[in-house]
Amino acid sequence: MSARRQLSFDDLGTPLAEATLVVVDLETTGTDPAADAITEIGAVKIRGGEVLGEFRTFVDPERPIPAYIASLTGITDASVAGAPSIRTVLPMFLDFVGEAALVAHNARFDIGFLSAQAAACEISWPRPRVLDTLALARTVFRRDEVRDHKLSTLARHVGASITPDHRALSDARATVDVLHAIIERLGAAGASTLEDLGTAHRRATPTQLRKKHLAAGVPPVPGVYQFLDAQGAVLYVGTSRNLRSRVRTYFTAAETRRTVLDILPRVESIRVIECATPTEAGIRELRIIGREKPAANRRGLNPQKAHWLRLGPGGQGLRAARLAKAETDGSAQLGPLTSRHEVEPLRALLTDAILGRGAAFETSSHREVTADGHRARLRRAILEDPTEVLDHVATRLRSHVEAGRYEDAEKLRRLAHTYLTAARRACRLRALAEVPLLIAARPSTEAVIGGRGWELLAVRHGRFSGTTLVAAGKDPLPFARSLEMTGAGEADLAAPLCQGYHQEAEILLSWLEGEGVRTVLVDGSWQVPARARFDQDHLARRFARTGSAAEA
Repeated sequence: MSARRQLSFDDLGTPLAEATLVVVDLETTGTDPAADAITEIGAVKIRGGEVLGEFRTFVDPERPIPAYIASLTGITDASVAGAPSIRTVLPMFLDFVGEAALVAHNARFDIGFLSAQAAACEISWPRPRVLDTLALARTVFRRDEVRDHKLSTLARHVGASITPDHRALSDARATVDVLHAIIERLGAAGASTLEDLGTAHRRATPTQLRKKHLAAGVPPVPGVYQFLDAQGAVLYVGTSRNLRSRVRTYFTAAETRRTVLDILPRVESIRVIECATPTEAGIRELRIIGREKPAANRRGLNPQKAHWLRLGPGGQGLRAARLAKAETDGSAQLGPLTSRHEVEPLRALLTDAILGRGAAFETSSHREVTADGHRARLRRAILEDPTEVLDHVATRLRSHVEAGRYEDAEKLRRLAHTYLTAARRACRLRALAEVPLLIAARPSTEAVIGGRGWELLAVRHGRFSGTTLVAAGKDPLPFARSLEMTGAGEADLAAPLCQGYHQEAEILLSWLEGEGVRTVLVDGSWQVPARARFDQDHLARRFARTGSAAEA
């Protein structure tokens, strides 16, 4: 425990001279994170005024770049031809960021795009601390000093070494100079920590100031925190790699969420659960939310609920299901889906693709699929190979595009994305749920005695069973044997496709698919499920083939 405490922030916060910051700027195809895409990412990592590294890459937006955007940025379809997709770039960018705070000019735009893309790609967004140089500049540079707070205006005002030109890395470099000028101004006013900088443009509420003492004594370790009322009822649950640092932010101006501010007057104490690793903390947070259902945790309030599209056994057709079942009877399932409203469009897509256009309107969801060939093709599209469905989608997409029906094309593309995402999720959950016991190791991101070592994780049928840290140079096998003796009761709660605990399983899957993971012990067989078949790139390749065929 003491080794982890060495990583904690100072009681008064993180000194600005020691804070690692990543200044980021994006170029995109538009302004809507839900509908537009990233075309370029530029970032500069700094600490104490020194540049530690830079990150810059084009990103294939997988759609045409509007002419006015190309004119503004100079980034054209030719510029991004052959560039990696955001699914490839985003993990690389997050690795570059590490545990640094993110800085952006108008951070709502840049961070909004990054977090939206992470959600769309099913990549865990780490929720880093975010600083907005636009908001800070409005506090530091008054209108009698600058005519506006555009990056170009500020860069010129502070004498930045780089002129912003609507290219990601140039703009990020210019933002670094603006940030340093802001820090110089605020430093003279007494701001000395990262926390001071993050709240310089806001003020804490009287309730936050009055309740601030509740954070005293919270340890600086990974874990879960619970806000309790006078009767001990759980009002809110959260998790952090550093409990002390995270909990203290709730009583500063950095906390602005209405759902949290509304419960603070009722908070009388804070309970913490120290965890060996952030992974364990994330699992315990999910389980507590599922059990206690605190009102302020609106997202994930019922983590056990899910929606599935199920191909029933025998001659049964496709229908909605709330519970995943064993597939040993010849059935097959897609999901979990994010909403029940996705079920019917997916059923129509699969039915049209396998049985023919219009079949979805002629066949009710309860009618039997009588042809063995049709049934086998549906099952293959759900479990193994989406090619037949994607060929159907690609052909219709080409028809829509050539006819200028771009809204219809985008609607179909999103439906195909929903299908691929659901099939990929089911593929991963299915594979993990079938393993009675898996113990794996990966290089630890936490400090242990003797330096960085190994983080061991035990999983039973997709449920968290235990974890521990092993110092570098020590044999992890004895620790794995100890984990093998714990958590046996988790197997009694196992369900097909991790039904009822899929969110927990997906946290574990993300861990198992990380860099440097090694299998230590396994009961049965395990391999990270191949997911390339159910990938957006597969649809892009099928669509490209329709264009080649038309030209031929």
